[in-house]
Amino acid sequence: MRLTRRTFIKTGASALAFPTIISRARSQGVKQLQVGVYNSALGKLIETEVIPKFEAEFNCRVFTLEGVTLTNIAALRATRDTPRYSVMMMDDVGVPQAKQEGLIDKLDPNKIPNLAKVYPRYIFEDGYGVGFSISSAALFINPQVTKPIKSYEEIFDAKYRKQILLNTPKNTQSVLMLIVAAALVTGKPFKEAQYLVDKGWDKLASLKPNVLTIYDSEAQVLQVAQGQATIGGIEYSKAIYPHTAKGVPLDMTFPKEGTFTGINSMTLVKNAPEPELGAAFINRVLEPSVAKMLSERTLSAPSVSGIDFKPEIAKFLAYPETKATDLGLFTPDWKFIVPRRGPWLERYNDVFTS
Repeated sequence: MRLTRRTFIKTGASALAFPTIISRARSQGVKQLQVGVYNSALGKLIETEVIPKFEAEFNCRVFTLEGVTLTNIAALRATRDTPRYSVMMMDDVGVPQAKQEGLIDKLDPNKIPNLAKVYPRYIFEDGYGVGFSISSAALFINPQVTKPIKSYEEIFDAKYRKQILLNTPKNTQSVLMLIVAAALVTGKPFKEAQYLVDKGWDKLASLKPNVLTIYDSEAQVLQVAQGQATIGGIEYSKAIYPHTAKGVPLDMTFPKEGTFTGINSMTLVKNAPEPELGAAFINRVLEPSVAKMLSERTLSAPSVSGIDFKPEIAKFLAYPETKATDLGLFTPDWKFIVPRRGPWLERYNDVFTS
């Protein structure tokens, strides 16, 4: 979490961090909205391109907390008794947990009319969260030297010895590789294999000779472009396609077993100080013109229907719904997985580091 021009973080001294702004806002009757955003390029776009216009239209001041899913949920826990935030962004993996802990409220379609434009697959937990920026998740290659991977089974071939970059167990993507291993062993689709992870451990261990390194930073994906590795993943397209668009020899490859999702989402905080303004903010991010801008700048798909993209942008997006279906786009059952994730990833780490 870090401070920006619009960031307000509550610490022992932070009550005095913006005395002039807060005093002026109160004296003029200007409402204040505190929003948790992503500490990423997407979060920066929202801060610079969305928030200023929203502030002007709604005569308010918006303060942002930058973080990732876990830190944003932690911020909600820390302020449960004295709610400070009205909107909190988190990945779809965090929505079931936040709902279960009573940290978020159900979204009201009457106050967020753009919800009606969202594809149903991106509305989570019976309306407690809504996706707004969707990445595909699969393998990546250097298309100048490697043909597209037709099946995940290929990466277990001995010809790829010490040529594969594998995502760190610190990241959610590592869980996706567990599902892949279970699917290959059982012959089940991802939707069923996610409940059979324990059957895939031996298969996963057989990948170890092919693993060059476990990577934990986005910069390391460039090792594939530079020829130091042949295949990488599982990774989100938002980490690959911006390089592709700049001419770097990197591209996603989607095996026949299917493609996972990485979904940036929004939630309305339970007992939010500004619930009406918070709902308006969520509605603004879901506005088709805003959704289109975010997609064009991040090369991640929008969740709302009816948007047209130029071919040079459309080729990167799992959009519209028909293309998402053709890719076999699959969102795991995070309500089932999250309680088991800790032991799974500990074992994953043991497999590849022992």
